[in-house]
Amino acid sequence: MSNRKDNKAPVFAQDQRLMFGQVREDAAVESWLLSRLKSPSRVFVIASGGCTAFALLSHNLDVVALDISKAQIALVELKHLLFGKLGFDATRAACIADARRVYDAVSQELSSESRDILDRIKDHLKGGLNNCGFIDRNMQSLLKVFYLFVHTKSHTEQFLSLDDPHRQKTFYKKNWCNLQWNLATSIAGDKRFLALIHGQTALDLVPDDFSQIIRNKFERALTEFPNSSNCYLWQTFFAKYPDSEAGFPLYLQRRNAEAITNNLSRLHLVCQDALAWFKVQTSGSLDMLALSNILELLPAEYVNQLMPEIIRCARSGALVCIRSIFPRRQPTFMDPTGVLVSDPQLAASAEAMDRSTFCNFFEIYRRL
Repeated sequence: MSNRKDNKAPVFAQDQRLMFGQVREDAAVESWLLSRLKSPSRVFVIASGGCTAFALLSHNLDVVALDISKAQIALVELKHLLFGKLGFDATRAACIADARRVYDAVSQELSSESRDILDRIKDHLKGGLNNCGFIDRNMQSLLKVFYLFVHTKSHTEQFLSLDDPHRQKTFYKKNWCNLQWNLATSIAGDKRFLALIHGQTALDLVPDDFSQIIRNKFERALTEFPNSSNCYLWQTFFAKYPDSEAGFPLYLQRRNAEAITNNLSRLHLVCQDALAWFKVQTSGSLDMLALSNILELLPAEYVNQLMPEIIRCARSGALVCIRSIFPRRQPTFMDPTGVLVSDPQLAASAEAMDRSTFCNFFEIYRRL
């Protein structure tokens, strides 16, 4: 999905640039939300890098993974093909290491459009499928600057190898939260910097204290959970996963391999605008809708058109999960009929368990 800086243009365009090689959101949250539902059979997710979609397949249900980006759908199609043709081990290896040879082995079985897209970025597969997106590669460039001016790579490895949150809190206060770290997070939360990435629309969303919010988010991720198995921190700082089963995202953990492989036929990839897709779906056909942060930068008119379609498509008792990069100033959905109801306690629980540092402000709604 690509940003447009013209506020009159659509925020997301159906282009062919691969933005994300992976989903940098903790899919354990969506998996936990799904486990709270009684006998769910069909869920909706944003495809992106496919991580959340594949993770939810382990629940033995149908997963609709939608993305307006042809490139994102091409990547998920490739991962799906690898799981089915070469198996779990080969797929995990392709996600974390040079995937060019594996890609050559299966590329002819991709759809022609996906193959054309991925052929053009084949060189980017050298670092693994999960590091081949534009955002992933840019983050690796920023890491070089981080190691030069904020913390060295060895110092960062020392911190992220800790597995005791109590020791991590001490390390953070004494050895991590220095002048350079505070400056780096201040820049990351600066409105002008964010406008370069997300367009001018971001200026209306970013609170004045966003630098402190970012600092708090990182402190929580670095001190509340064992660093040694936090795959989201390791991807952020090293562009790799820690060397342990628990250190992989859910869909690349061996304990979920059989369920995901057995349910591959239940993954349905859709390259379409979300509103257009919802309009043609059967009423009451979805048990959960994991919308990531697609609504964050979209105009209010779009959101207002989407809400009644979500209400119509969601079954009674269904959950709607919305993530955002920036804290919301007002609810995304305000349903005057009272059918779609916010659940702030469930949202707070979701935020408390999320180990990532990206897109982890939550709104959870229940469809009555």
